[in-house]
Amino acid sequence: MRNRTVLAVLGSFALLAGLAAPAAAQKVVKIGDLGSKVGVFEGYGKYQTMAIQLAVEEVNAKGGVLGHKIEIISEDDETKPAPAVRKAEKLILQDDVKLLIGAVSSGATMAVMDVTKKHKVVHWNSVSCAEFMRTTKFHKYYFSNQPDSRMQANGLAKYIVDKMGKRVYIFYTDYAMGQSDGRQFKTALEKLGGEVVGVAGAPLDTKDFSPWFGAINQTNPDVLFVAFAGTDSLRLMTQLHSFGMTKKYKLAGIDCFLLQQDLPAIAEPMEGFVQLAHYSAYNPDPNMQAFNAKFKKKFGVDANIMAGAYDAVLFWAAAVEKAKSFDSDKVAEAQEGMCLENTHIGRQCIRKEDHQVVMDMHLYQVKGGKNLPIAVLQGKDTIGEPMVGKDPVEGFTWEIKKK
Repeated sequence: MRNRTVLAVLGSFALLAGLAAPAAAQKVVKIGDLGSKVGVFEGYGKYQTMAIQLAVEEVNAKGGVLGHKIEIISEDDETKPAPAVRKAEKLILQDDVKLLIGAVSSGATMAVMDVTKKHKVVHWNSVSCAEFMRTTKFHKYYFSNQPDSRMQANGLAKYIVDKMGKRVYIFYTDYAMGQSDGRQFKTALEKLGGEVVGVAGAPLDTKDFSPWFGAINQTNPDVLFVAFAGTDSLRLMTQLHSFGMTKKYKLAGIDCFLLQQDLPAIAEPMEGFVQLAHYSAYNPDPNMQAFNAKFKKKFGVDANIMAGAYDAVLFWAAAVEKAKSFDSDKVAEAQEGMCLENTHIGRQCIRKEDHQVVMDMHLYQVKGGKNLPIAVLQGKDTIGEPMVGKDPVEGFTWEIKKK
């Protein structure tokens, strides 16, 4: 009898211990967010993080990926190649991320590509646009849903020649991104019969642009094409306006010239500016409006072109599920040719040959501090042929061709 009592008591303790034991914690998989958190490109890094957070929240709400909860590890690339490489190495070797999104500047992103290639980590780029990333720098783990400089030039140059004027001055930020945009735009414009009347590059983070204004005025172009980004763009437009040049010339620029959030502060200098981009909160497209609504609900602000980072997470998560593995080789293979319907702009597909997302873009004109759509550019018409391993600037020259 006594033995039965002892066994009953022990059984009760065992039952209570089982009830009190915590449920097994969900397994975690980490992804890396590498972007500019301060400096010239701070805004781009900030919105990249927000877009990633939104995507991760949605995926985790559905149970995560392969039963794992996604955790984001964010690092500042300092808008420089060397710190970006150090942070990428830390994310991969210390944090064991299975996906790296970033960096922001083209120079930093190309440096990080060497790291992700070496360590065989899936790498998504959602804002850098240098033409080398899907040509001479390309590797099997690299993917991009950012229209590169060749795609942008193919679309924007035709509109400028047809609608704005044929005599164009190219003014760019003198580092990887601006040089790339300047080269590709000059090439595309001249192929279409346009005339580049002058070119100039200003260093990154230039405070005073006025020393270049004399040369621009001397050539008297129809259009001033500008390839800058972040706070450089804000300062440039403010100074161009104070010199009366925003009224004198038509202006056009690349997709990352300014984020929508910056436009109201310099609405007057930017009035009439033509900008190419794959997203605007003021585009009536149902997919863009649906994405903007949930982004604004979570963060209290409109989304912008950094929404591409949201898609990067979705593509990777879908590929992991398809491959039934976090193995980078299997995930990269699963992403090739993949199409998704639920991206920030609707259906998007990854081209197998160079891992570039084929995406439609829009031309926008700034009116009253808002980017309003004026034309659609089909992705199939702007992406160009795959050039993996080929030099995209072979034969290029900055020399001005006299007409």
